[in-house]
Amino acid sequence: MTEKQRRSLLFIALAGVAGWSVWLAINEPASEADSGLVEVAEPAARIRSPASNVVGAARTRAPAHSQDATPRLALSRANLFPEQTWFVAPPPPPPLAYVPPPPPQVPALPFGYMGRWQEAGQTTYYLARGTLPVSVRAGQVLDGVWRLEPVTGSLLNFTYLPLNQTRSLRTGD
Repeated sequence: MTEKQRRSLLFIALAGVAGWSVWLAINEPASEADSGLVEVAEPAARIRSPASNVVGAARTRAPAHSQDATPRLALSRANLFPEQTWFVAPPPPPPLAYVPPPPPQVPALPFGYMGRWQEAGQTTYYLARGTLPVSVRAGQVLDGVWRLEPVTGSLLNFTYLPLNQTRSLRTGD
């Protein structure tokens, strides 16, 4: 077969395939042809009459894969390699129970015992507040908050007046 004959045979085959395609397009049954067609309607504002709707409508083929593509598209957007960890958050701590604040306490005595002096049935006690000496008798109020109670035994009992509680100081006698 020569080059010229081979080329003629290819053109004849090409013409045959083109003719067969045209014949199929023209003679395709109406039911199969309309299954993939969708009417494109004009917007409601442009529609004038029912007759113009039919005339103005165009038939186009709807994409067959639009419904099938949605799940595949969603899967393709999913994170295939999410961050993974073994960390488990600890449970939240239990709520703390309400503990009422402790009642107010008497402060420590700011005095130290130095000695005593007895004269005419009256006893005077000498105390030290820091480096300053202080003399006091039973029933006397010191600093406006400490009152010396009558002395019994070897203890000096002071009453803290704001809370009406007592503190004791050893005399060492």
